[in-house]
Amino acid sequence: MDAYEAVVTKRDIRHYTPDPIPDDLLHKVLQAARMAGSAKNAEANRLIVFRGREVKEALAGCGDYAGWIGSAPVIIGIAAPREALRLFDVGRMAQNMMIVAHAEGLGSCPVTLGHQDRVRAAIGLPDDWEMPMVITLGRPVAEVPDSPLKRRRLPLEELVRHERWS
Repeated sequence: MDAYEAVVTKRDIRHYTPDPIPDDLLHKVLQAARMAGSAKNAEANRLIVFRGREVKEALAGCGDYAGWIGSAPVIIGIAAPREALRLFDVGRMAQNMMIVAHAEGLGSCPVTLGHQDRVRAAIGLPDDWEMPMVITLGRPVAEVPDSPLKRRRLPLEELVRHERWS
């Protein structure tokens, strides 16, 4: 699968088989995150890999829409010191991981964690750090249920303007 195909065919996956993710494949996904650019090359973000059932269930209580994430075989947290937190950089790491995961046959989904006090309690994150996003990772189930929110993408003509807004 080339890069363009990986980007345009990737979908967020929330239903996984219980199969474990091989370490070499997880390493490849983490390496993709490491290679993401960062503002001023600061590389302030850190990754935390979660595989244990109890910690994954605790993380499921840290976001308003995260209740389902405990069923993913792997959760990867993206953390940064509060004074260096750049959500754009978090997103770059997340997108790199998700595109590589998709190209390798894995499913993934980004999930925001809005309750940082709960995150700190669940994983021992220092007070001056935040983990605003996690990526779930696993092998997609054969039959993925349709999302009630499923809709078509906007046509390019509605999305793009040239030179001016109007």
